[in-house]
Amino acid sequence: MKIAILCGIGLDSFQQKVLQPIMDDPTIDIVGALVDCRPRPSLKKRFLKNLKRGRGGYMIVMLFKSHFAKKQPSVSSREFFTSHGIDYTETQHPYTEETAQTLHALQPEAMVMLGGFGIVKESLLSLAPNGILSYHHGDMRKYRGQPVGFWELYHNEKAMGVTVQRLSAGIDKGTPIVEMSISIKKDDTVSTLSERAFDCSTAMMHEALQKIQNPEFSPTSIEKYGPIYTLPNLRQYLLLQLKLIFR
Repeated sequence: MKIAILCGIGLDSFQQKVLQPIMDDPTIDIVGALVDCRPRPSLKKRFLKNLKRGRGGYMIVMLFKSHFAKKQPSVSSREFFTSHGIDYTETQHPYTEETAQTLHALQPEAMVMLGGFGIVKESLLSLAPNGILSYHHGDMRKYRGQPVGFWELYHNEKAMGVTVQRLSAGIDKGTPIVEMSISIKKDDTVSTLSERAFDCSTAMMHEALQKIQNPEFSPTSIEKYGPIYTLPNLRQYLLLQLKLIFR
């Protein structure tokens, strides 16, 4: 199977681990990668945007926590693909006709998205016969959007889902190819739960690619999708901290 990779300008440790079994599989040929090089909005711009939406307090807490958090190892996409002999193209215009032609020329049977590109537009969704596969760390029947693990803990769930989906139009509204359920422990925090969800799911993308290679595989669509969640406000964040203390 010929596949193409879609990603941002860097690959973190999770994304690198996802790619490893794919690169090691002789039945899969990575024919190229497209790197979304658009600059991210400045920290100030992101803060002001969330402040207008009533999430400024939560952003301040997250910025404070990130200052003391352990930095995750990452590598530039350019360096990673060069070291593994994978051809790549960088673009700041991922949804132009030129970009679509670049991907079409690779003739991928499927594409794997590992970052960048925002909400994927139709011009890319239909380029490969098997579509675009992407992670959603959540069960799309109940939790779409973000942050990973926050709303499951907020609602006292016993488990959270992880999904590799075939993307369609809309946020986390694709067809699940591989799904996993992760138990939520009594002492879990958002950090420990999300870290475990990422650690447990690195092999799921490879499994999804193996499944779609099987002509007898037929994925089951979701009849009813859950609501879209976004970043919490400060009140919701503080309420979750109280819930975790008294669990």
